[in-house]
Amino acid sequence: MSTRAEDRSRPRVSAVILAHNRRDAVGVVLDRLAELPLDEILVVDSGSTDGTGDAVRARGGKVRLVDPGRNVAIAGRNLGAQAATGDYLLMLDDDSYPLPGAIETLVEMFERTPRLGVVGGLIRDVDPHGAVVKVDEPGTFDWWLRGGRPPGPAPADGWPTFFFPEGGCVARRSAYLEVGGFFEPYFFGTSEVDLATRLLAAGWDVRYQPAAVFDHMKVITGRTGGGLMRRMRVRNQIWYFALRFPTSLAVRRIPAYLLFDFVECAWHGVLRDWLAGIREAWTKRGEIRGMRAPLPRDVLRRAELNRGRLHLRLLVLQLGLKLRRSR
Repeated sequence: MSTRAEDRSRPRVSAVILAHNRRDAVGVVLDRLAELPLDEILVVDSGSTDGTGDAVRARGGKVRLVDPGRNVAIAGRNLGAQAATGDYLLMLDDDSYPLPGAIETLVEMFERTPRLGVVGGLIRDVDPHGAVVKVDEPGTFDWWLRGGRPPGPAPADGWPTFFFPEGGCVARRSAYLEVGGFFEPYFFGTSEVDLATRLLAAGWDVRYQPAAVFDHMKVITGRTGGGLMRRMRVRNQIWYFALRFPTSLAVRRIPAYLLFDFVECAWHGVLRDWLAGIREAWTKRGEIRGMRAPLPRDVLRRAELNRGRLHLRLLVLQLGLKLRRSR
């Protein structure tokens, strides 16, 4: 009897995996999740054509398929959250998974902090043998989320941050649904920053806890999105400031961030993607018409933290690296 009572009182955790043409990688992720403390696993198959949906459906048990019938991108996470029954949502990509202990660490943070909305974990890129190849270099998730702090343990309640890794975090389902989840017109890119800002505006907190470790098989699966991702990032960054910032701030932030993206795109020889992103922000503006909702300046100060300075610092570090390599 006591065991059943404890089970009813234990917080329920639902995993939400967004998948697109990654049948083999999803299989690895599901195998990794099988022994972890999860009540259900929802795989949102976003328009796969490689049999991902059939492979997930065949798993059965606590694994469920959510099939919107087409590639809905970031909207798939909202579909998964709506279908989930857990108190907390473990958000994963089709090539990422938490290491043992990560879920427990993050859930304990939520249980201690009633207004905690989302917590991101440490993302490690791994090779086919599971060896870590990238974790805290400039430009990685850890580098951004530490906000300039040196690598090392975080406090028990983590560090405040301005975004979180979409494929390696836990969100409080009630908070996520309260603010509407990810902003679907973005499709991909900037969505974590925008959701974090809206959570903060609603009185929820956003933090980073590197003690919760996730492995990312990016170097195995190799999908980067190429020019499409860059275009969407440029477009969505413009939309983010236009939607959430007062006009006087937006007109200053947009050129500053466009300059960062210009330098990065020039660095990689893809200035056409920078121009295409600006063009799409204008030509597709109808997708966000009527959705502008500027937030108070104190919320935006907390939401931005030192994001602008980190962009500048990254450019300086990259320039120094290029100069050393050219010698």
